[in-house]
Parts: sequence; C-alpha cells; structure tokens
Amino acid sequence: MVRLLLLISLCLLSDNTERDSARQALAITEANDQAYRFPESDSLIRFAVNYYDRHGTRQERAKAHYLLGCVEADLFRRAEAIYELRQADRLLRDRQSNLQALIYSRLGYLLYEHELREEAQEVYVKAEQLALLRHDTLDLIYSRMQLGKVHEAWQLAQTFADSIDVRPTVLTALYSSYQQAGNTDSAAWAARLCFRLAPHPMRTWIAMYQLGEVMYQEQQYDSAQTLLQPILAIDHSYQLRADAAAILEKIALQQGDIAHAQLYQQQHLALQRSAHDALETNRVLRQQLNELEQQTDLRRQQQRLLIMLTIALALLLIAIITIIIYRYRQHRALSQQIQTMQTTRQSLIEEQWEASEVYQKLWHIVELVKQNPFTKENLDATDWQQLLVYADQRHHNIATTLRSKYHLSEDELHISVLMLFGVPVSQIGHFVHGYTRNTIQLKARQIPLRAGAEKGTLLRDWLQEVIDA
Repeated sequence: MVRLLLLISLCLLSDNTERDSARQALAITEANDQAYRFPESDSLIRFAVNYYDRHGTRQERAKAHYLLGCVEADLFRRAEAIYELRQADRLLRDRQSNLQALIYSRLGYLLYEHELREEAQEVYVKAEQLALLRHDTLDLIYSRMQLGKVHEAWQLAQTFADSIDVRPTVLTALYSSYQQAGNTDSAAWAARLCFRLAPHPMRTWIAMYQLGEVMYQEQQYDSAQTLLQPILAIDHSYQLRADAAAILEKIALQQGDIAHAQLYQQQHLALQRSAHDALETNRVLRQQLNELEQQTDLRRQQQRLLIMLTIALALLLIAIITIIIYRYRQHRALSQQIQTMQTTRQSLIEEQWEASEVYQKLWHIVELVKQNPFTKENLDATDWQQLLVYADQRHHNIATTLRSKYHLSEDELHISVLMLFGVPVSQIGHFVHGYTRNTIQLKARQIPLRAGAEKGTLLRDWLQEVIDA
C-alpha cells in the first residue's frame, strides 16, 4: 500500500514524458495487482499498453498485456482477460522468466474456472515443464495438482517450506481423488486435515464441504449439517452450494424432515440452474474468445497484406524511377551523341565550304572589289548554284525555304545568301546586277516586310529567325 501511494505521488508531482508516464502506469497497475486491489477501470493500464505496443520491446509489451489481462479478469471481462494473457504469451521471448510463470498461472486458472478444460490442460503442461526448468517447487505443485498428479503434488507439498502453505489446496484435490476411487477412509483423512490447515476463505468453504460430506457418509448428520449449512450463504461457487444443498436434502429425508427436505431441494435445483447458466456463460466466453482470435488473425492478415502492398508499391516506385533515370540518361546520351554528330557535321561542312572553289572565288572577288569597285570578275550561274547548295547545308535548307515558302526572287535570294555568308552590304551590289548600296539596303528592308515581319526588322535578324524555326 505504501509503495502504491508513493508511486501515485510521484506521478502527480513529476513532469513526465510519455515514456515515463507509461512506465509509471505499468508500475501502479502491478502494485495494485500485488496488493489485491481491484481496479475501477482499465484506462490506466491501456495507456501503458498503447504506448508499449508502439515503442516498447517485446518483453515490455508482454508485461503490459499480462497486466491488462489481470485487470480485465478483476473487472470480470473474462474473454478479454484470456485474450490479453494469450497475447502476452505470444509476445514473450524469455520462456524461463518469472513473467512466463505468472502468465501460465493466471491463464490456466481462468481457463479452468470457465470449464475450458482442454485449453487449461495445455497451459498446465507448459507450466509444469517451466517449473521443472526453473526449479520452482510451488509452481510445480500447483501445475501437477491441476494435471491430476495429486499424489505427486502432495509429496512435494509435505516437504515444501515457505510462507505459503500449499497443503490445504493439495488436500482438496487429494480428497476428490480418494472419493472418486472409493477410498472413503483416505478421503475422510484428507478432509479433516484440510479443514484444520485451510486459512484461505475459499479453501475453508471447500474443506467444510468435504468434511461435511465425510460426516454424512459416516452418518454423523448433526456435524454434517453444522458444516454444510453455512456454505449455502456464500455468494459464489454455485456448484459447491448446490452439492451442499443436495447432501442437506438427503439428511433431512433421513431424519423425516419433509419441509426442510423440500426447501433444500428447491435450493439445490435453483443453484443447479445457476451453475448451468454459468456453463452457458462459459460457452459464450469460448465463442467470444474465438471471435477475438478471429479478429486478431484478420488484423494480422490485413497488416501482412498492407506490408506486402507497401513493399510492392515501393518496388514499383523504385522500378519506375529506375526506368525514368535510365531513359533520361539514355536520352541525354543520345542527345549528346546527336549534338556531337551535328557539331561534327557542321565542322565538316565548314571545312568543305572553306575549301571549296566557290568560297575561294567569292572572297577573292570581295577583295578585288575593295581594291577596284569596277572589276568585271563575278560569279557565274554554276557558282550561284553551288553557293545556294552550301547555304542549305550550313543553314538548315535556308535557300530552299526562302524560295518555296517566301517566294523570294533570284535577286532577293542572292542578297539574303550573301548576307548570311558575311559579305559586306557595300559589296553585295557588285554580285547582284551592280545595285548600289542604297538599293541593296532598300531590298533588305522589303524582304522581311513582305514575309510578314514587323516594320524595322533587320534582314540578318529575320534570316536567323527563319533558320531557328
């Protein structure tokens, strides 16, 4: 109790992170459980479970779910309690830990209490194996007793020295074993010894019933009634009370007390119905457990499917990105290759152009005109044809485009080509019918205007726009 109050005070006074709060919630719940304090709700431990499910280790998650199972059991939510204890068992990795023993103890008790005997048997087999591995005599006694190894449990209980006296519990099971075997003397011995040793209230009621049954068999009816009648007043264990009422009914009939016999018969039948209803509750509990397990399996399948879809989408995204990168690199390499080829081709064309006869002739005439504007040397028809071919090669079919699309005359075409080749405006007129510089400039302004360009557009600029287009 002092430890619990100290933990609560620390929680109220400290400024905690979420992890600290979860750890304290776990500690408070554990302290409550060890002090047999029944919780009012499961909100505190659920906070810890939610945190550890997101951030905790498997050991922390297992402990949180175990304590949640204990709380749910205290709140009489049996299906949820069994489910959480099974979750803790699945999560726990350390199979020889004290927590594993606690899980088996709580889970086995809940399953056995609700007539889920096969499941309880499986748990107690595991508990016995664990007790042997851990050299835990107390757990070994309990597990063997639940597995029906009563005589082995009794031998261990007689030599077991601890603050907890397990002998009354084992004697209760030993009595039932002797009764089933028809060994009434040994059953009577077990019942009397259990009655003397039993300190726990529930074990006391069981011991009283067993001793009362022995007294009835020995026809000591008054002693039997003294032991059995108080059992009818307890508020739990319908079957124990029903069995006590049945014996009391038989005693009343033996004594000729018909009124009390009828009363005990009514009580017996009512308690049997309650016990039957409890069994029906257990069947509902089994159904609830199956539903919880199915929901868990469905969530696991959904989680696995989500993980698989996430992985598939990630792989698909990686594949798409890889393809895009590959195509981009391939396109870039191809573009670079094309650009290199174009550059190489252009260089070859330039070299071919500069090495051609018409190039030599053109610039020879340009130099002559500079020295003698009245020179008679000029380009002939063959020269002009070669010049237009070179213009197409160097400037993306410019001559063909000017002729076919813009319908330039021969003079306009020659002026445009000479301007592209860098011939000075003052000397272009020598090659085109001896036009003056003013005439050449006039025609240079008219050509873009006729082609639809804005007023004032220079011929060189317009020609570059045509090439770029």
